[in-house]
Amino acid sequence: MAKKKIQIPEDIAAEILFLCDFTCCKCNVRGKKVQIHHIDEDPANYVIGNLAPLCFDCHDETMIKGGFARKLNAPLVNKYRADWIERVKNRRKQADELASIQTVTGTTQTHIVIQTTNEEEDFLDYKTNDDTELLIDYLNKILIVHKAQYMIAQTKWDSGVTTEMNQGNSDMVDFYEEVLVELSTFYPKGHFNNKPPQKYFSELISSKFHWQWFILEPGGTGTGGRMVSTMAGGSVMEELKQMVIEIVDSLSITYPIEEKINLDKWKNNWLT
Repeated sequence: MAKKKIQIPEDIAAEILFLCDFTCCKCNVRGKKVQIHHIDEDPANYVIGNLAPLCFDCHDETMIKGGFARKLNAPLVNKYRADWIERVKNRRKQADELASIQTVTGTTQTHIVIQTTNEEEDFLDYKTNDDTELLIDYLNKILIVHKAQYMIAQTKWDSGVTTEMNQGNSDMVDFYEEVLVELSTFYPKGHFNNKPPQKYFSELISSKFHWQWFILEPGGTGTGGRMVSTMAGGSVMEELKQMVIEIVDSLSITYPIEEKINLDKWKNNWLT
Protein backbone atom coordinates (compact mmCIF):
# COMPACT_ATOMS: atom_id res chain seq x y z
CA MET A 1 0.00 0.00 0.00
CA ALA A 2 1.36 3.40 -1.00
CA LYS A 3 2.40 5.65 1.86
CA LYS A 4 0.27 8.71 2.36
CA LYS A 5 2.00 11.86 1.16
CA ILE A 6 2.50 14.41 3.92
CA GLN A 7 3.22 18.07 3.23
CA ILE A 8 6.66 19.14 4.42
CA PRO A 9 6.34 22.25 6.63
CA GLU A 10 7.21 25.35 4.63
CA ASP A 11 10.01 26.49 6.93
CA ILE A 12 11.73 23.09 6.81
CA ALA A 13 11.41 22.86 3.03
CA ALA A 14 12.83 26.36 2.68
CA GLU A 15 15.76 25.50 4.94
CA ILE A 16 16.88 22.36 3.08
CA LEU A 17 16.48 24.14 -0.26
CA PHE A 18 18.64 27.00 0.99
CA LEU A 19 21.29 24.64 2.37
CA CYS A 20 21.49 22.99 -1.06
CA ASP A 21 21.22 26.27 -3.00
CA PHE A 22 17.90 25.15 -4.55
CA THR A 23 19.94 22.63 -6.56
CA CYS A 24 19.90 18.86 -6.98
CA CYS A 25 22.45 17.43 -4.55
CA LYS A 26 23.43 14.63 -6.97
CA CYS A 27 23.92 16.25 -10.40
CA ASN A 28 24.45 19.81 -9.05
CA VAL A 29 23.05 21.41 -12.23
CA ARG A 30 21.73 24.85 -11.31
CA GLY A 31 18.30 25.67 -12.66
CA LYS A 32 16.87 22.17 -12.97
CA LYS A 33 13.62 21.90 -11.02
CA VAL A 34 13.92 19.81 -7.88
CA GLN A 35 11.76 17.69 -5.63
CA ILE A 36 12.46 17.16 -1.93
CA HIS A 37 13.22 13.48 -1.47
CA HIS A 38 12.68 11.63 1.82
CA ILE A 39 15.88 9.62 2.15
CA ASP A 40 14.34 6.87 4.29
CA GLU A 41 11.23 6.91 2.04
CA ASP A 42 9.04 7.73 5.04
CA PRO A 43 6.93 10.78 4.09
CA ALA A 44 6.16 11.42 7.77
CA ASN A 45 9.86 11.89 8.56
CA TYR A 46 10.55 15.44 7.46
CA VAL A 47 13.45 16.31 9.73
CA ILE A 48 16.16 18.25 7.86
CA GLY A 49 18.61 15.35 7.96
CA ASN A 50 16.16 13.09 6.10
CA LEU A 51 15.53 15.47 3.20
CA ALA A 52 17.48 15.90 -0.02
CA PRO A 53 16.60 18.04 -3.08
CA LEU A 54 16.82 15.97 -6.26
CA CYS A 55 15.98 16.92 -9.83
CA PHE A 56 13.34 14.80 -11.56
CA ASP A 57 15.97 12.72 -13.41
CA CYS A 58 17.96 11.94 -10.27
CA HIS A 59 14.81 11.38 -8.24
CA ASP A 60 13.76 8.74 -10.76
CA GLU A 61 16.96 6.85 -9.93
CA THR A 62 15.72 6.39 -6.36
CA MET A 63 12.77 4.44 -7.80
CA ILE A 64 14.83 1.95 -9.85
CA LYS A 65 15.21 -1.30 -7.95
CA GLY A 66 16.37 -3.78 -10.56
CA GLY A 67 17.64 -4.27 -14.09
CA PHE A 68 20.82 -2.74 -15.43
CA ALA A 69 20.34 0.65 -13.75
CA ARG A 70 21.65 0.82 -10.22
CA LYS A 71 19.26 2.19 -7.62
CA LEU A 72 20.18 5.51 -6.00
CA ASN A 73 19.74 4.19 -2.48
CA ALA A 74 19.68 5.96 0.87
CA PRO A 75 23.42 5.65 1.67
CA LEU A 76 24.31 7.12 -1.74
CA VAL A 77 21.81 9.96 -1.39
CA ASN A 78 23.24 10.73 2.05
CA LYS A 79 26.76 10.91 0.61
CA TYR A 80 25.71 13.19 -2.24
CA ARG A 81 23.70 15.35 0.16
CA ALA A 82 26.48 15.78 2.71
CA ASP A 83 29.06 16.52 0.02
CA TRP A 84 26.86 19.08 -1.74
CA ILE A 85 25.84 20.92 1.43
CA GLU A 86 29.51 21.25 2.35
CA ARG A 87 30.41 22.48 -1.14
CA VAL A 88 27.61 25.07 -1.10
CA LYS A 89 28.73 26.25 2.35
CA ASN A 90 32.35 26.58 1.16
CA ARG A 91 31.25 28.34 -2.03
CA ARG A 92 29.29 30.90 -0.06
CA LYS A 93 32.18 31.36 2.35
CA GLN A 94 34.60 31.94 -0.53
CA ALA A 95 32.25 34.48 -2.14
CA ASP A 96 31.87 36.24 1.20
CA GLU A 97 35.63 36.35 1.72
CA LEU A 98 36.07 37.75 -1.77
CA ALA A 99 33.31 40.37 -2.00
CA SER A 100 32.30 41.23 1.55
CA ILE A 101 32.49 44.79 2.82
CA GLN A 102 34.96 43.60 5.44
CA THR A 103 37.34 42.10 2.88
CA VAL A 104 37.04 44.81 0.23
CA THR A 105 37.27 47.84 2.51
CA GLY A 106 39.21 46.41 5.44
CA THR A 107 36.47 47.27 7.95
CA THR A 108 34.70 45.01 10.44
CA GLN A 109 31.20 46.25 9.55
CA THR A 110 29.67 43.19 7.96
CA HIS A 111 26.95 40.65 8.57
CA ILE A 112 27.21 38.13 11.39
CA VAL A 113 26.85 34.41 10.72
CA ILE A 114 25.55 32.29 13.60
CA GLN A 115 25.67 28.53 13.20
CA THR A 116 22.57 26.93 14.71
CA THR A 117 23.34 23.21 14.23
CA ASN A 118 26.03 21.08 12.62
CA GLU A 119 24.23 21.25 9.27
CA GLU A 120 22.03 24.32 9.38
CA GLU A 121 23.60 27.73 9.06
CA ASP A 122 21.34 30.73 9.20
CA PHE A 123 21.82 34.46 9.13
CA LEU A 124 19.97 35.09 12.38
CA ASP A 125 21.38 38.56 12.72
CA TYR A 126 23.23 40.97 10.48
CA LYS A 127 24.38 44.53 10.73
CA THR A 128 22.99 47.25 8.53
CA ASN A 129 25.09 50.13 7.29
CA ASP A 130 24.35 53.84 6.96
CA ASP A 131 27.86 55.15 6.30
CA THR A 132 28.07 56.93 2.93
CA GLU A 133 31.88 56.92 2.99
CA LEU A 134 31.88 53.15 3.53
CA LEU A 135 29.54 52.67 0.57
CA ILE A 136 31.74 54.86 -1.65
CA ASP A 137 34.87 52.98 -0.60
CA TYR A 138 33.19 49.65 -1.30
CA LEU A 139 31.93 50.69 -4.73
CA ASN A 140 35.33 51.96 -5.80
CA LYS A 141 37.22 48.88 -4.64
CA ILE A 142 34.72 46.26 -5.78
CA LEU A 143 35.37 47.36 -9.38
CA ILE A 144 38.93 46.08 -9.06
CA VAL A 145 37.81 42.78 -7.56
CA HIS A 146 35.16 42.42 -10.24
CA LYS A 147 37.64 42.88 -13.06
CA ALA A 148 39.98 40.27 -11.59
CA GLN A 149 37.18 37.73 -11.11
CA TYR A 150 35.87 38.30 -14.61
CA MET A 151 39.31 37.63 -16.08
CA ILE A 152 39.56 34.35 -14.17
CA ALA A 153 36.09 33.30 -15.35
CA GLN A 154 36.99 34.24 -18.93
CA THR A 155 39.69 31.57 -19.00
CA LYS A 156 37.02 28.99 -18.14
CA TRP A 157 34.63 30.26 -20.79
CA ASP A 158 37.43 30.21 -23.37
CA SER A 159 38.09 26.52 -22.67
CA GLY A 160 35.01 25.48 -24.62
CA VAL A 161 34.44 22.65 -22.13
CA THR A 162 30.87 22.68 -20.86
CA THR A 163 31.71 21.87 -17.24
CA GLU A 164 34.42 24.56 -17.19
CA MET A 165 32.15 27.13 -18.81
CA ASN A 166 29.42 26.32 -16.29
CA GLN A 167 31.93 26.75 -13.48
CA GLY A 168 32.89 30.17 -14.81
CA ASN A 169 29.23 31.17 -14.84
CA SER A 170 28.70 29.77 -11.36
CA ASP A 171 31.71 31.62 -9.96
CA MET A 172 30.43 34.93 -11.29
CA VAL A 173 26.86 34.26 -10.12
CA ASP A 174 28.20 33.61 -6.62
CA PHE A 175 30.27 36.79 -6.79
CA TYR A 176 27.35 38.95 -7.93
CA GLU A 177 25.09 37.38 -5.31
CA GLU A 178 27.51 38.35 -2.55
CA VAL A 179 27.83 41.91 -3.91
CA LEU A 180 24.03 42.21 -3.84
CA VAL A 181 23.97 40.83 -0.29
CA GLU A 182 26.56 43.38 0.83
CA LEU A 183 24.80 46.29 -0.87
CA SER A 184 21.50 45.21 0.71
CA THR A 185 22.96 45.98 4.14
CA PHE A 186 22.61 49.67 3.27
CA TYR A 187 18.83 49.18 3.38
CA PRO A 188 16.85 48.85 6.63
CA LYS A 189 16.91 45.43 8.29
CA GLY A 190 14.11 43.21 7.01
CA HIS A 191 13.68 45.39 3.90
CA PHE A 192 13.92 42.44 1.51
CA ASN A 193 10.68 40.61 2.21
CA ASN A 194 11.61 40.40 5.90
CA LYS A 195 14.27 37.80 5.12
CA PRO A 196 18.01 37.70 5.73
CA PRO A 197 19.65 39.03 2.52
CA GLN A 198 21.41 35.82 1.51
CA LYS A 199 18.23 33.76 1.75
CA TYR A 200 16.28 36.38 -0.19
CA PHE A 201 18.81 36.53 -3.02
CA SER A 202 19.32 32.76 -3.10
CA GLU A 203 15.60 32.28 -3.70
CA LEU A 204 15.52 35.05 -6.28
CA ILE A 205 18.49 33.66 -8.20
CA SER A 206 16.99 30.18 -8.15
CA SER A 207 13.80 31.53 -9.76
CA LYS A 208 15.89 33.28 -12.43
CA PHE A 209 17.64 30.00 -13.27
CA HIS A 210 14.27 28.26 -13.54
CA TRP A 211 12.95 30.98 -15.82
CA GLN A 212 15.93 30.66 -18.16
CA TRP A 213 15.53 26.87 -18.36
CA PHE A 214 11.81 27.27 -19.11
CA ILE A 215 12.35 29.63 -22.03
CA LEU A 216 15.36 27.72 -23.40
CA GLU A 217 13.39 24.47 -23.69
CA PRO A 218 10.24 25.32 -25.68
CA GLY A 219 9.94 21.67 -26.66
CA GLY A 220 9.66 20.57 -23.05
CA THR A 221 11.94 19.62 -20.19
CA GLY A 222 15.09 17.86 -21.36
CA THR A 223 14.77 18.91 -25.01
CA GLY A 224 17.26 21.77 -24.99
CA GLY A 225 20.47 19.79 -25.21
CA ARG A 226 23.63 19.89 -23.14
CA MET A 227 24.29 23.61 -23.63
CA VAL A 228 21.10 24.72 -21.85
CA SER A 229 22.85 24.83 -18.47
CA THR A 230 25.63 27.01 -19.90
CA MET A 231 23.23 29.37 -21.66
CA ALA A 232 20.99 29.64 -18.58
CA GLY A 233 23.95 30.35 -16.31
CA GLY A 234 25.28 33.02 -18.65
CA SER A 235 21.91 34.75 -18.83
CA VAL A 236 21.45 34.73 -15.05
CA MET A 237 24.96 36.08 -14.62
CA GLU A 238 24.19 39.02 -16.91
CA GLU A 239 20.91 39.69 -15.08
CA LEU A 240 22.69 39.84 -11.73
CA LYS A 241 25.37 42.12 -13.12
CA GLN A 242 22.61 44.52 -14.15
CA MET A 243 20.89 44.15 -10.77
CA VAL A 244 24.02 45.47 -9.08
CA ILE A 245 23.72 48.63 -11.19
CA GLU A 246 20.04 48.94 -10.31
CA ILE A 247 20.68 48.67 -6.58
CA VAL A 248 23.53 51.20 -6.79
CA ASP A 249 21.23 53.61 -8.66
CA SER A 250 18.63 53.13 -5.95
CA LEU A 251 21.10 53.70 -3.12
CA SER A 252 22.29 56.91 -4.76
CA ILE A 253 18.85 58.39 -4.04
CA THR A 254 19.38 58.03 -0.28
CA TYR A 255 23.15 58.26 -0.04
CA PRO A 256 24.99 61.25 -1.62
CA ILE A 257 27.53 59.03 -3.37
CA GLU A 258 27.46 61.10 -6.57
CA GLU A 259 29.41 63.79 -4.75
CA LYS A 260 32.46 61.53 -4.98
CA ILE A 261 31.57 58.96 -7.66
CA ASN A 262 30.75 59.60 -11.29
CA LEU A 263 27.94 57.03 -11.52
CA ASP A 264 27.88 56.91 -15.32
CA LYS A 265 31.60 56.15 -15.35
CA TRP A 266 31.21 53.63 -12.52
CA LYS A 267 28.45 51.77 -14.36
CA ASN A 268 30.45 51.73 -17.58
CA ASN A 269 33.44 50.27 -15.73
CA TRP A 270 31.21 47.68 -14.07
CA LEU A 271 29.82 46.51 -17.40
CA THR A 272 33.17 46.32 -19.23
